[in-house]
Amino acid sequence: MPGPKAPAIKAREAALRALVRVEQDGAYLNLSFPPLLRPLPPKERALAVRMGRGTMQRLNTLDWALDLFYRRPVNSLTPWIRNLLRLGAYQILYMERIPDYALVDQSVHLARRFGHRGVAGLVNAVLRRLVRESGRLPWPDPSRNLLEYISLAHSHPQWLVARALDRFGFEGAEEWCRSNNEITHPTVRPNRLRTNAEELAKSLREEGFKASESPDVPGILQVSGPASPASTEAFKKGLFTIQGESSALVTPLTGIRPGDTALDLCSAPGGKATHLAEMIEDRGRVYAVEMHRNRLGLVEKAARRLGLNSITPVLADGRHIESCVLPAPDVVLVDAPCSGLGVIRRLPEIKWRRKEAELAGFQELQLELLTAASRILPPGGKLLYSVCSTEPEETSHVVEAFNTSCAGFVLQALWPLMPRFLQEKQEQSPGAGPVFIYPHLHGLDGFFIASWIKQA
Repeated sequence: MPGPKAPAIKAREAALRALVRVEQDGAYLNLSFPPLLRPLPPKERALAVRMGRGTMQRLNTLDWALDLFYRRPVNSLTPWIRNLLRLGAYQILYMERIPDYALVDQSVHLARRFGHRGVAGLVNAVLRRLVRESGRLPWPDPSRNLLEYISLAHSHPQWLVARALDRFGFEGAEEWCRSNNEITHPTVRPNRLRTNAEELAKSLREEGFKASESPDVPGILQVSGPASPASTEAFKKGLFTIQGESSALVTPLTGIRPGDTALDLCSAPGGKATHLAEMIEDRGRVYAVEMHRNRLGLVEKAARRLGLNSITPVLADGRHIESCVLPAPDVVLVDAPCSGLGVIRRLPEIKWRRKEAELAGFQELQLELLTAASRILPPGGKLLYSVCSTEPEETSHVVEAFNTSCAGFVLQALWPLMPRFLQEKQEQSPGAGPVFIYPHLHGLDGFFIASWIKQA
């Protein structure tokens, strides 16, 4: 039997190292990959990312399948061997794959490196049996246990599935979970002070990337290529910011104009603060508030790279912003810390890390930030709230609580200001105020946006 091909095994090893780092250090997969991918050629980079992301997306399903053929839970193994088995199981169950003997051989080869001869035999036996039985696994019967069926068929924790069933019903919950497992590509926002979408797309193509304007969000480019867009010369020259399409919809809703003053209450890493500065054409002032020095440094770094001079960094806790001596803002943006459950497509590890009990804590923090913002906003000013989540505790419940506790604010109707494709797909009444964006309805990351005007 021939041994494993070196390029393929290097891609598998890169994916393995990234997964172990995510598990052991609490890192994110997208931040763990770049240093591991640099030595690999483009095709192997793509393979490593696909295997790693797919394995993270399907984690509970893979562990369930592996546990069928191992006398102890897979979680009893070391992180290296556990994730090596998961990678093999993902390729067996979800990828068009290399010949079975090569897949198993590569896994066994790495098991010897990261384990020992005995554990290599275990990897060999478990994966070979999964290969034989993969077409007849005992999937749950949806007519008997709908929760377990969706959880395993679409790889989501049961508590999230239960919430989705309550909100969307069976078909909607299944579509929501399926959408969360879709492969997404990076999207970028051109720095309007240095370029435009057409010129930027041309620059990125010259560097070997595919780039085309988003059909959904005007002015945003969808990008794919041999590496992260952050590795390009165009990025280093400050021609764009990497930003999700849903996120890029937020800042234009402030209606900010050149000469205005804006306050970004939770600024790091700077995507929306720099967007505000570009919208005012670097004429006016954007106060970027962040409570952690190292994260505030990310905002400063982004401003320098983009050549923006209107951003003033403020080291402070947004909940106590009144203690800072700042000019009265025209706009306060509260892009609040949240569960991140709207961006599972991009960060699949979030669905395995979050716990339902955490949502109440996020809601409390979000309300504190909104209340602080309401106190410093002058009459006629605009307050904009956004989170990359669609969970009720962080969205509609926050709006209801704020409306009850903070008098003198008028909730705006935002749907008429959204791109036409979103208006056509939205299920709320035309006069509805806040905006919910769902991956299964709109094809974008889950997001929520609400806006108020402070009355005189």
